[in-house]
Amino acid sequence: MYSIASPTQARSKKALERFLNVAAELLANDSFEDTGISQIAQLAESSVGTFYRLLGDKDVLLYAVHERFIEQSGSAIDALADQLAHAETPLQARVTAFIQGLVRQFEGSEGLLRALIRRSSADLHFRQRFHQLNAHIGQTFCRIALANPAELGHPQPARAADLCAHMLLAGMNYFTMVGSLGTTPREVVPEELSRLICNYLKVADN
Repeated sequence: MYSIASPTQARSKKALERFLNVAAELLANDSFEDTGISQIAQLAESSVGTFYRLLGDKDVLLYAVHERFIEQSGSAIDALADQLAHAETPLQARVTAFIQGLVRQFEGSEGLLRALIRRSSADLHFRQRFHQLNAHIGQTFCRIALANPAELGHPQPARAADLCAHMLLAGMNYFTMVGSLGTTPREVVPEELSRLICNYLKVADN
């Protein structure tokens, strides 16, 4: 497992951030493997010496990009869940808002996410981190769906919410990898997924 020490100097922190941003863009464009360290350093407006001092090699850079993506995604989901926990809105509106938040979180990062997902098929550490993120998303959804069981008409609400979480994750994964859900327009995906999920949960009309 790869890890890097967090820089203490502001200049080094900014340099590391630039390296991560460049690597993320190269991954999204499928050009990470073909780009040498010297070119990465140039694109990051830094030096080869700084690269080796902060990261050591490209594998460490790759893992650092992945780790940052997972951490940022988890924090964004926590912030979204906290916001919805204080929202005095019907459950279907909260479910829709949660799905919309997921779409916004990954919007613009589809290329990077696809690259990281592909790498997870051959790397156990990548795969485990994605499993952890998916589990976190699923558990967060279940907390939102089961916050008030009286709103649900399904005879087994906990089981139904868990199944809906997996269905949501599968739909989002397909949406990310393919860029669409069949012929359904991209902009209506959150609302339609919400309707599908809430119908299965038998959310009470408000």
